[in-house]
Amino acid sequence: MAASARHGQLRPDDPDPGVGAFCVLGDGMETFELGLVFSTTGPYAALGQAARVGAELAIADLEHEGAARILPVHREPGGRPEDYEAMTAEILRGGVSHLVGAITSWSRKDMIPVLERFGGMLWYPCPYEGFESNDHVVYMGAAPNHHIVPLLDRVLSPEIRRAYLLGSNYVWGWETLRIARDRLITAGVEIVGERYLPMGHTDCHRALAEIVDMGADMVVNSLIGPSNVAFMQGLPRDARPVILSCNQTEADLDALGSAGEGLIAAGTFFEARGPADFVERAARAAPNGRCSGFLATTYASVRVLAEAVRRAGTTAPKPVFDAACAGPHDTVLGLLTIDPVTRHAALTPHIATVRDGRFEVGSSATGPVAADPYLINLPPVSVRAQEAPPLRIVK
Repeated sequence: MAASARHGQLRPDDPDPGVGAFCVLGDGMETFELGLVFSTTGPYAALGQAARVGAELAIADLEHEGAARILPVHREPGGRPEDYEAMTAEILRGGVSHLVGAITSWSRKDMIPVLERFGGMLWYPCPYEGFESNDHVVYMGAAPNHHIVPLLDRVLSPEIRRAYLLGSNYVWGWETLRIARDRLITAGVEIVGERYLPMGHTDCHRALAEIVDMGADMVVNSLIGPSNVAFMQGLPRDARPVILSCNQTEADLDALGSAGEGLIAAGTFFEARGPADFVERAARAAPNGRCSGFLATTYASVRVLAEAVRRAGTTAPKPVFDAACAGPHDTVLGLLTIDPVTRHAALTPHIATVRDGRFEVGSSATGPVAADPYLINLPPVSVRAQEAPPLRIVK
């Protein structure tokens, strides 16, 4: 590829537009390639399928509107972390500058060294546990002050005295539950148990028995995929504890069936709050007929990227990132901005409860909340007064 073509604006008659380069064709439409790295098979296939549909829908809409022609470069890692690394390198070697993808933090962290080596940019559309800010990532999903913190603060009450922590055995589970543990202990809630399941495992019997035996009032559930389904379906239907989740969306809600009833979730998108026309179109395109946060955030990520490429006049990552930070974006998630320092999107958090197989939004922030990935501006915990132990007469 000609050196002048990479990351540059080309004339319509340029003989070598090059892989990944931004060019303007005769119809005046900007054209560039975009890596899409989503696991549509494997232990979290439903989430990857929803996200990929969101990217493809955005690409189709942008071309229909005459805004951009994006040529997708698909890769299917199948949920295997080592394949994310190899496939990211393969895409970037071809001259592609930007990728959208990675569902889990495990996969994102495997991609980052490759992005650093080749100078690429990942637009990460999923909620994550925070405590990261990399120059090669734009964090479009919810940070912990968008999910676990407002979720706990919304639910805590004098009736919640004993909590159980349960997650998938990787960084998302570890870190979200660590934040939950710290905040619950500060609030005076006893942590009666904590357990992690290998990714994709469905044997939840020990955790289910411990929750009952220890009399947990609440479970903070960071399981994903089949593990989450097995756990929720294994819970007793009568007198079960309050169940909280920061990663439950419409992407796999139907798989829970009636076992999902009453689950309380945090997210920056639910069908009930999305634009009606978008939700309808997205549901028709989605494999499960639902418009989820994974789908909507990926859709918004591709559109924000395309607008930034148009503003910058190049696909070079730094000018594109600067352009993305320059102004607010009106998206299907609502208004959002991208912080040039933390590299995270400011998003509007919602708390919702499952009622009859749908999320019913109970509360929302009044507008976009700046991401606080390192939790340096946490609101104070409402500390419950501890009951004094009864006095004993000592003879």
